[in-house]
This record gives sequence, C-alpha cells and structure tokens, in this order.
Amino acid sequence: MNKSGTDNRSVRNTKRRLREGLLRLLEEKPINEISVKELSEQVDVNRGTFYFHYQDIYDLLRDMEQEFFEQFDRTLGENTPALDGEGPPAFDREGSPYLLEIFSFIEANRDFCRIMLSPHGDMKFVELVKRRIDEQCRFFWRILAPGADEKRRGMYNAFLINGLIGLIQEWVNERRDLSVESISELTATLILASVGPCIA
Repeated sequence: MNKSGTDNRSVRNTKRRLREGLLRLLEEKPINEISVKELSEQVDVNRGTFYFHYQDIYDLLRDMEQEFFEQFDRTLGENTPALDGEGPPAFDREGSPYLLEIFSFIEANRDFCRIMLSPHGDMKFVELVKRRIDEQCRFFWRILAPGADEKRRGMYNAFLINGLIGLIQEWVNERRDLSVESISELTATLILASVGPCIA
C-alpha cells in the first residue's frame, strides 16, 4: 500500500477510536463534563492529534451526527415509497420494505442511537430525528388524506413523532429480543391503528 493509503487508513483508525471513546464516555456523563484530555487518554491518542482533526469535543460529536444523518437521509431517500399512479404505496401490518430498511439502519447504529437518545445524549440530535419523522408523516398524509385539516394533521404528527421516538428508545435500550422484522411489524400496526380513524 502506498504512503497515502497508509495515512488514510491511519486517519480512519484514529477517528474511529475517538468516536468509540466518546460514546463510551457519554454512557457515563453528559458531554459538557467530557474533556479532550480525558478522551485522548482513554483512547491513547495524543491531544495534538485530536486537535488536528477536531476543534473540540462538540466538533467531534457534530461530525458523528453529520455522518449518521447523511446515511439516514440516504436510507430514507432510497426507500420512501414512490407514487406510481395506481394508488397509495403499500403499507400494511406486516410492515414494508420502507420500515424494514429504517429499522435495519437503526439496528446497524444501535449503540449510537441508544446513547444519543439517552439522558446524556444530544437534544439537537433528537430534534433532527423528529424533523425527519415529521417530513415522512407529511409525505404520507398528502397521500392518505390530502384534504385533512392542517392543524389536526400537525397534532397527529406531534403524537406520532413522540410515540415513535419512545418506541425506538425502548427498542434500542430494553427490547433486544425484538428483531428488525418484529419491530417493523409492531410499528406498522401502531401507525395503522392510530391513523385509521383520522382518514376514515
């Protein structure tokens, strides 16, 4: 491997160690109690090396969140059902490829989601998740109930968004026994049970 390739691998390895170390510390304390010195010592990375890549601990966290949401947005974009002129996209109690892909992504990033949605996590992260759920809800509302009252739809979205956040928190923290398929099916069932009366 050439020097450039070796350097790139070394940078990736250093950033991975810093990210993993920050997550371990966030399990114990809020980010405002974590210092660069503490993180650097835990992962055996020189503080100068840390500052070569990041301005501070918050910069590292934002970098982690940005990468997460870039991948999450890609997952949503590739799997949001498309309208084909033959009616609304399929969405039933067995879930759908859409929900399966979303929960597969969460499963692949389970520790990150668990910590970010914990008391030591980042409220900005939670708000960004809520914003994306809201956008998806609005997409389905336009399909399922195009004439729905905007205020009522906003209240429904608030109910659904907070319920889904709670469901994800429960799954990533306590219910590891539920498979991706099972949590997707449960989510579909809950959504259909709540949305049904609203569009009847």
